[in-house]
Amino acid sequence: MNSLTQKTQRLAARSAFPFVALLLAGCSAALSPDSGMGRVSSEVTSELTFASTKVVSEADETTARHQVDALLTGTLSAEQAVRLALLNNRGLQAEYNQLGISEADYVEASSLPNPVVSIGKILAGDELEIETRLVGSLLSVFTLGSRTAAAKLDFEAAQLRAVQATFNLAANTRRAYYTAVASRQAEAFLEQARESARLTSEFTVKLGETGAATKIDQARASAVYLETSNRLAEARLKSELDREALVRLLGLWGRDINFKLPSALPQIPDKLPKSADTEALAIGKRVDLRIAKLELDALAKKLRLTKATRFVPMLDLAG
Repeated sequence: MNSLTQKTQRLAARSAFPFVALLLAGCSAALSPDSGMGRVSSEVTSELTFASTKVVSEADETTARHQVDALLTGTLSAEQAVRLALLNNRGLQAEYNQLGISEADYVEASSLPNPVVSIGKILAGDELEIETRLVGSLLSVFTLGSRTAAAKLDFEAAQLRAVQATFNLAANTRRAYYTAVASRQAEAFLEQARESARLTSEFTVKLGETGAATKIDQARASAVYLETSNRLAEARLKSELDREALVRLLGLWGRDINFKLPSALPQIPDKLPKSADTEALAIGKRVDLRIAKLELDALAKKLRLTKATRFVPMLDLAG
């Protein structure tokens, strides 16, 4: 191998070192241990007073199972129902898993693509020369910051979507809980009403035998009893459907569906909390608006990046 070829290879090697260093410096983002669940748990805890849990291992599943069993031992309250849903709802766990995928996309976007290494051989006369090349995209280097910023906003939006899914599940579970309890209470009232109607009908028939009640009175009492029985049947069906809706949100099946609900709704408090800025507070805490803002910011960065690079060909740096 002649001196010119050796000098060329040394120059190529020296030119490749800065690019490799830049590649290593660009790969700064890494997957977090909790897949971004830290922010989700923090925001959920601030509003619901208890954290949400992502089940990723058998140990997590065992711990969650013990907590579910503990919640199902007594009469289920509204707060316990919400905690049970956050522990056991499969749809929410799928949303948390989607968060991990979004974080992986963010890490990928914050890293430069791997350079291409090529080896070739050149036959010059009687000498065989081996040439090595390290090729990387300059465009990827120049746009790394913008792509990382947009991907970070997408990841933050995914975190807020997980928060929103948690809040939606909590609200739907609470609503389904009170609906199921109210249906059960209405069913109990109608059972008492039907029993009263039955006794009234039988008593009216006996009065009719003595002449103290007319046929019309007896027919009217019998009609009330039949109408009450029909309404009771409808109430029982509604009670079963409302309970099934709650069971689906809680993610229960098998023997776990035999949990106990209270027989009556809790008393309405005498004084409800009042705030002059309730509307502003509600709008400020709306997660969907925060998600929309992050998505718009990410879209703006992606559009600026597209406009800046759409007329630029793919530039390669070779060493």
